Amino acid sequence: MIERAEISVESLIVDPLQSRGQPWSGDETDQQLAASIDEDGLYHDILVRPLDTVEGVTTHTSDSAAGSQENTDPQYAIIAGSRRYHAAMQAGHETLPCKILTADDLDAAWASLKENTDRRDLSEQEIANQLNLIYELVRPRADDGGIGDVPNDIPTALSMDRFETEEAALEYLAERYYGRTDDNAISLIEGHLRTANLPPVLQALFKDSEERTAREKNALDTYGIDTRTTLGSGEGKSGTSREVVALHDALTEELATEEVDATDAVLDTVGSLQHDEMSEQELRRSLRDFRNEVSAELDSAAVDQQRQAFRETLQSHAEELRELHVEVEPQRPFKKVDVLGPKTQRHSRYHARAMQARNRDSHSDLVRKLYTERLEMLAEERGWD
Repeated sequence: MIERAEISVESLIVDPLQSRGQPWSGDETDQQLAASIDEDGLYHDILVRPLDTVEGVTTHTSDSAAGSQENTDPQYAIIAGSRRYHAAMQAGHETLPCKILTADDLDAAWASLKENTDRRDLSEQEIANQLNLIYELVRPRADDGGIGDVPNDIPTALSMDRFETEEAALEYLAERYYGRTDDNAISLIEGHLRTANLPPVLQALFKDSEERTAREKNALDTYGIDTRTTLGSGEGKSGTSREVVALHDALTEELATEEVDATDAVLDTVGSLQHDEMSEQELRRSLRDFRNEVSAELDSAAVDQQRQAFRETLQSHAEELRELHVEVEPQRPFKKVDVLGPKTQRHSRYHARAMQARNRDSHSDLVRKLYTERLEMLAEERGWD
C-alpha cells in the first residue's frame, strides 16, 4: 500500500537507482521548471522509499545531550521526481508532497523506469541504462556460471534470487517492460542493453541536449553534430541506436589499424551523413547502407590503406546523399516520408518532375491538378456525360 505524506526536503536524498542520468544542471530549462513550481506548486507527488530499504545507504540519527534535537538526516530516497525535487528546493519549498513506496532495489529500479516513461521524461539513453541496471541486478553471476562480473557501482543485494540463465533474465525484462516475451520483445531488450554498453560519447547521441556534459557537447560539435538535437524517439523505440551499435561493432571488428578509432569513426559518420532536413528514418537507412558499403571496402583494403578507404567511402556516401536531397527535397510532398526508400524516392522524383511539367509551385496545387486530370481521363474512358 502506498502512503502519501508531506516530507521535509532535508529528509530526502536522490536514490542511487533512480533512472534520470543528471537530475539537475541548473540550465534554462531547469530554471523554467523552478519558476513554474514557484508559481503553481507541484502537480505530481515525488515517489520515494524509506532509506533503510536502500542497499548500502544507512541513516544516522543524531541524539543531542538533552535528547530534544530534531533529527534532520535523510530518511527517504527519491525514486522518481529528482528534477522536481531540486526545482522545488530552488523555489524555496521546505516540504514536498510524496508517495511512499516500500521497495527493494529491484522494485525501486522498475518503479523509477515506469514512472518516468509514463511521463515521457526519459531519453532513449536513460531508458537503456536503467534497463541495463536492472539486468545487472538479475542476470547470472560469473561465479554461478553466468556471463560476467557485476560492475562495482551496481547494488547486488536482492530480495529475490538471480536467474540461472541469461535467456531467463532477458525474458524477465521483456515481460516487465513490454508485457510480452516474444522474440521481437527480447530483441528490443537486447538492443537497449547494447545501447547502454556503447562508449559514453556515443551514448550522448541519445541524451537530451540539456543532459549532455560540456565535454560531450564539445565532442559532438567537433564532428559537426548539432548538439541541440537528440537521436532516438525518446521512448526507447527507435532503430537509430541499433544502427549506431551495429556500425560501431562492424568498425571495431573490421578496423585493423590504430590510425582509425571506431568511436571517432562513428561520430564522423553521423556528422557527415546527417543534415537539417533529414528524418531519423532516413538517417537510420543511411547508416545501414554506409555500414554495408564500408565493411566491404575495409575487408578488401590492406591494413595500411584502411584509413583512406574509410574516408573515401564516407565522402562518396555523403556526397551522393546530399545530391539526392538537392534534387528531391525542395518539392518532396511529405517531409516525414523516407526519401531514401526505393519506392518513396521514386515517387518523390515523380512529384518533383510533375510540379515542373505542370508549372505548379505548391503541393496542394499539384494535387488538385492531378485530381482534375484523372477525373477527365476516367470520364473519357468510360463515356461519362
